[in-house]
Amino acid sequence: MSGGLAISVIVPFFQSAATIERCIESLRGQELGGEIGDVELLFVDNGSRDGSTDIVSAYAKEGEVALLGESQPGAYAARNAAIDVARGEILAFTDADCCPDADWLAASVEAMRSPQVGVAVGHCRYPPQASFALRLLERYENTKTRFVTTHCPPDYHFVYANNMAVRRDVFERIGRFEEWARAGDTELVHRMARELPELRVVYSERMRVTHLEFERARDRLRRLRTYTGTNQRIDSFRELSWRQRVRVLGQALRGG
Repeated sequence: MSGGLAISVIVPFFQSAATIERCIESLRGQELGGEIGDVELLFVDNGSRDGSTDIVSAYAKEGEVALLGESQPGAYAARNAAIDVARGEILAFTDADCCPDADWLAASVEAMRSPQVGVAVGHCRYPPQASFALRLLERYENTKTRFVTTHCPPDYHFVYANNMAVRRDVFERIGRFEEWARAGDTELVHRMARELPELRVVYSERMRVTHLEFERARDRLRRLRTYTGTNQRIDSFRELSWRQRVRVLGQALRGG
């Protein structure tokens, strides 16, 4: 297509042979509206040795994706390598263990329709076989993201690069991701709040991604505790109070 917004989708991967083909197929199957022009799929190998690279390479030979490499360990280093060569006006991020819904890119563009939106973050789900407890946690996590981005000042904001879209202009003006082990995505939006206060972060329920990695709540909670610890590296970051968390839980249990 021509005349619409150019989109670059960036996917870092490391030892992702079990899920990466499903990720690629979900991106190849995107239903693009008239507002979207060229779409490039940039997959960045971060040192895989499990056959992931061979899977992506087969698609690359057919011209379906571009295969890049980054020797510096870490997903943010891999994402930065793709940012350096991406041609899109909007850069959309997901992970190799995720499957975006068919209208994910269209929903991302819709979420960023206003020029005042610098970053959009979406709705994350877990596989059909996920435990009941994980389903409840899913509702809480998405309700919390909506609450924080809608009702809280930027100090409380967090995002996640497995389901996120960023205007290219943001990276050009404030720089790329910090190459930390965790929380480089949240650090980016805190930096944006300081340096580009005219831009905001929004949550879009229509930007839906299924996270294939987790099936049990305890495994997801372990990962969330890691994020909580690393977010403390960001001087401006504030966690919700217990009263605010109870409010979010009530909204989640009521279905919104």
